[in-house]
Amino acid sequence: MAFALEPLLFAVALLVVAAALLVLEFFLVSFGILLVMALAAVGGSIYFAFQSADWVGWVFLCIVPVIAFFITRWGIARVQRSKLIPKREITAEAGYHHLADRFGIGLGSVGEMVTPAMPSGRARFGGGEVDVRAMSGSLERGRPVRVERIEGPAIYVVAVDTGT
Repeated sequence: MAFALEPLLFAVALLVVAAALLVLEFFLVSFGILLVMALAAVGGSIYFAFQSADWVGWVFLCIVPVIAFFITRWGIARVQRSKLIPKREITAEAGYHHLADRFGIGLGSVGEMVTPAMPSGRARFGGGEVDVRAMSGSLERGRPVRVERIEGPAIYVVAVDTGT
């Protein structure tokens, strides 16, 4: 088969179009449509390369994966540098944190009721005020309380005897 120039020009043009579409895939959200179009352009490029000459077709067949590799590598690096992509990683600190943790309230912490608890109310501890639940009965305002249990978002308290 003799060498033909016109199919070679089509092959090169389609290869450039495929590379441009692949680069564009990293700039636009196309849900893979640009990638499919780039693959179609690559297929056409290889077809026309083989129409030009067998050895040109084989060269294109070997060059296309190399070009795709470098464009993809560049694109992924660009996406990783983008300010639109979150850079932080999820650590053990992520997730639910109870308000009691922020105020330093734990089992045995002593505070004072700010509002009556029937059975829920508000108590003040060293670090701040939180909503609490009485373990049994009700608690009046100003009554000293101790944290007996923390379950999920609920802090359960009991009355502390003042010794009088």
